[in-house]
Amino acid sequence: MNKICVYAICKNELKFVDKWLDNMSEADYIVVLDTGSTDGTYEKLLEDKRVTKVEQKKYETFRFDVARNDSMKLCPDDANILVCTDFDELFNKGWADILRKNWKEDTTRCYYNYAWSHNDAGEPRDMFKYDKMHDRSYQWIFPVHEVLARKEDPLKEISINLQDKILLEHFQDTSKPRKFYFDLLKLACDENPKDSHVRMLLAREYLLKKDIDTGLKEFLEVLKMPDVNAPNKRLVLLNSLLQVAFIYEELKNFDEAIWYCQEFIKEDPTYRDPYFLMGEMYNLMKMYTLSEACVKAGFEYGVHKYDWVERGNTWLGWGNDLLGVAQFKLKKYEEAAKNMRIAVKHEPNDLRVLKNYISCLEMINKYDSESKKDKETK
Repeated sequence: MNKICVYAICKNELKFVDKWLDNMSEADYIVVLDTGSTDGTYEKLLEDKRVTKVEQKKYETFRFDVARNDSMKLCPDDANILVCTDFDELFNKGWADILRKNWKEDTTRCYYNYAWSHNDAGEPRDMFKYDKMHDRSYQWIFPVHEVLARKEDPLKEISINLQDKILLEHFQDTSKPRKFYFDLLKLACDENPKDSHVRMLLAREYLLKKDIDTGLKEFLEVLKMPDVNAPNKRLVLLNSLLQVAFIYEELKNFDEAIWYCQEFIKEDPTYRDPYFLMGEMYNLMKMYTLSEACVKAGFEYGVHKYDWVERGNTWLGWGNDLLGVAQFKLKKYEEAAKNMRIAVKHEPNDLRVLKNYISCLEMINKYDSESKKDKETK
């Protein structure tokens, strides 16, 4: 019989405890390693009967992989399915029964969907395939942005895919500082100097710190690393090409940005993102016919990958917004209105999108009125 144990690390998560426990209680066991809460989280977990086991461990030098491996050790021996979540994450109702029914005797890992963020309409925005349901043959590696790796023979992984059945949603606590991530990423790079994935994460962190010049330099270095063309680093290559294109767009160097978009498409023509990004730049350059063509190509060739290369709004309203603007400028008002209506649906609080839609409707009404007058005159 399959038994599920949810395991987690936490620090000062008091406001999330009840909702998280309600959601995770579909599992057979819940174990938590508190890493030094001072807001009453640890005491509340000790008192709650839904928690199978909770311990507190304060680290002199904290790193996520060590803490997660320590929390995994708290799982009861008879649990054969281990599920790692954080306190600001919640599954869809019924997730545990779905997992139990689909987990086979030789399964080592399960993939499911993860919504990292949401738009103003409440729709999952950054959604990709996640992999933190596993058996006991895995361990956590890397000080930050840690990942699960098999202890022995990674080629023997036997996975199941439940992306159409299980969704984990993230409701980020933005009040928490992330400044210590930077130091941990530098440590990860020191420990793994030839790993392009780790270097890419450091490059991204520079962008989050608003250091665009260093971020660009780091991403360009990633693209020169020997392992970036390895099959298992495919997403690192694609993400770095796309990120460099976005940076050059922000720097108004559209020629370079378009070149990197084209390089991305040469590597894989089935992502919407580079087509849409080129469409965005052609709109900025007032080259609306080219913009329309690029965005339409993205809609035609794009296949939803559910990976972290895809930008959050690529499969929501971004393409329709871009296409609507281009078609409005090309005086294709009926087509523009259809696309703008979709964009408004996905971003109802974006005043620019709403104003564009209203302007388009006004132009349609104007042409209808003029057409009616012409007919009456004749």
